Amino acid sequence: MNFRTELKLSVVSDLINYKSKILTIGSCFADEMGARLKEYEFNVVNNPFGILFNPVSIFDALDNSLNEKINQDLFVERNGHWFHFDYHSSITSKSKDELKSKIVELQHQTKLNLLNTDVLIVTLGTAWVYKHIKFNQYVANCHKVAQSEFQKELMHLESLKNWCQTFFAQLFEKNEKLNVILTVSPVRHIKDGLHENNLSKSVLHLLSNHLKNNFENILYFPAYELIVDDLRDYRFYKEDMIHPTPQAIEYVFNKFSDSYFSQRTKEIVSLKSELVNLKNHRLLVADATVKQQHIEKIDRKRAAFNSSKENTVE
Repeated sequence: MNFRTELKLSVVSDLINYKSKILTIGSCFADEMGARLKEYEFNVVNNPFGILFNPVSIFDALDNSLNEKINQDLFVERNGHWFHFDYHSSITSKSKDELKSKIVELQHQTKLNLLNTDVLIVTLGTAWVYKHIKFNQYVANCHKVAQSEFQKELMHLESLKNWCQTFFAQLFEKNEKLNVILTVSPVRHIKDGLHENNLSKSVLHLLSNHLKNNFENILYFPAYELIVDDLRDYRFYKEDMIHPTPQAIEYVFNKFSDSYFSQRTKEIVSLKSELVNLKNHRLLVADATVKQQHIEKIDRKRAAFNSSKENTVE
């Protein structure tokens, strides 16, 4: 008797290896996956503009980078710090000019990454967006500005399809080798309401499916389904009952590696795991000889890991 709904995942086992250049962007779940890839020392740039939840803000950030555009209307000052409504509050400076320079540099680096990266991982969090009423512009973050200045909307699927399709056509023309992995974040936006969250996630699923069906190098990874349908238990959520636990993230990452890593890449990841365990191991004996032996063991494992990474042939 089965007590779980286990997913059968599509496998593209040579998509990601230690030679791959990877860029992640999107919700806090993108942050989690990017951090896990960094932990295993993949060549990854993780969420360069901070956490972005809705597809408009995510793809605007990428499009603005490709075309070197900054919306001059959307700078805002609060408590002596400057922010931009297109980006997360971690993108901040003490002057408008300084912030503009920072954004220009982030866009420049992101453009280079987009043109040269092998894999773009995009995690969509919500289809609910806030529109700045005065400027008639959707924003990524309200930066604690009065809610009366914004209007909340659920994005229409057709407008998202048209916008995203245009963006990806442009992107793939500039980087033909690029593969995109789309995911829908399993993190529920319950402040919107449970029904409203489900409506939002439905829009994101339909959008992801549309893009996957229209571009052969766009793949869908079921992070949402792995948490919500496979694990399906509150013990896999943190105390807020919203965000997945480290155990759940590890489960999803293992499924991700099964889908996109070759056997050789998984072996190198395993070496890195052994190295981390060695570093975290507490010696029960404080003897100098034992300590030295432990250090030498770590050094050998590090050398083996580095050698395996450098000599990766996929």
